[in-house]
Amino acid sequence: MTQFLSAFQLHEIPREEGGAILASQSAQDILLQLIAKTSLEHGGKLVQVAEDYGVYSYGNIAMAIEAGISIQKQLDGRNDQNHLAPIELAAMGIVSLVNPFTGLVEQERSLELVGFLAKAASAGELYLSEGAYNAVPNPESLSCRFVRQLIRTGETWALNAYEVFWVPTEVELGKLDKDPNEVDQDIQPIRSFGLKLFFSILFLFFAVLMLTIGWQPVWAFFIKIVYK
Repeated sequence: MTQFLSAFQLHEIPREEGGAILASQSAQDILLQLIAKTSLEHGGKLVQVAEDYGVYSYGNIAMAIEAGISIQKQLDGRNDQNHLAPIELAAMGIVSLVNPFTGLVEQERSLELVGFLAKAASAGELYLSEGAYNAVPNPESLSCRFVRQLIRTGETWALNAYEVFWVPTEVELGKLDKDPNEVDQDIQPIRSFGLKLFFSILFLFFAVLMLTIGWQPVWAFFIKIVYK
């Protein structure tokens, strides 16, 4: 039974500023086949192909998210392997058929909303609607956070958008966990370098100070501070 919809919109970005888009229709077809194959492997079914985006349906939120992440990872891999072709990215959105404000299943609204969400996401981003996010069994296990509110014509309420991350370094420090002081291991080397630089400068300062006035006045100063 269809519970969630996922939409994608393809983006091609030149490698160099002012560069031309070189991808042919056959290259576009390859990307569409990749998306279709991955979606079907995760239980997705093609629902609609609009002018500039496509929509798949899923039975549960986990399958929809896994399919979206898998598609994004495969596109990242293609971009890493071919440095001559334009960068190929997908903006994706996932929504629940159940309107979280009314509790009703709204097929037509959901089809419109999922396309709107995919277009609101930037290239390479995966957005969840509030209904989709609330359906995640264990949100703490998912690298996902609230990013923005969207205003859509005809909607009574502002729409909360949640972005799913699959590259750890893209997650801001402390945003996904309850402990705001937790150190992200992916940025730890940067912090370590800063600390080493600070202590190196501090060491050089005291070395110059001791060479200038001698070690005994410096030692006496530290003793005075400790026992003050």
